[in-house]
Amino acid sequence: MKSTPIFPRPSEGDCAEYYFRYINLVPEVDILTYLHTQRDWFGDWIESLTPAQVAYSYAPGKWTLAEMIGHVLDTERVFAFRMLAFSRGDENKIPGFDQDTYVTNSIYNSIYPGDLANEWRAVRSATLYLARTIDAEMASRVGIANELPVKVLAFPYMMAGHVIHHYNVARERYLA
Repeated sequence: MKSTPIFPRPSEGDCAEYYFRYINLVPEVDILTYLHTQRDWFGDWIESLTPAQVAYSYAPGKWTLAEMIGHVLDTERVFAFRMLAFSRGDENKIPGFDQDTYVTNSIYNSIYPGDLANEWRAVRSATLYLARTIDAEMASRVGIANELPVKVLAFPYMMAGHVIHHYNVARERYLA
């Protein structure tokens, strides 16, 4: 099965071109099934990390692995809020967010890997429940986030691809 009628794969114009760096990483699958599966494997991966691994930063000034996982959590929450707002017809523009400010003002470095994994599973589960409350009409709605138009249907793919991107970064730069 490829995409669902409610969340078809985004195409040009459904979101800013920038997000296709994430969307293009997502395989041709039913996106809601993939989000569910990703919740499990990414959570298991986080849980398998040691405190020393999550405390590691591959270069001066770069996030620790715990902070990178925290960034994934923060971004999932931001994207989910945008998906909620626009699917419900909210016409207010939603500002962007500064990922570095979020990380700097977090305590992700003091959270054990098992707790980060549990938080990940809870946040992604909330995303899945939200997605199940969106029908095809809601998914086709467009809102403005960070001064750019985005269609609701793009968010599940953006979230899935964002996780893949950072998982790949973790394997290449933190755990190589």
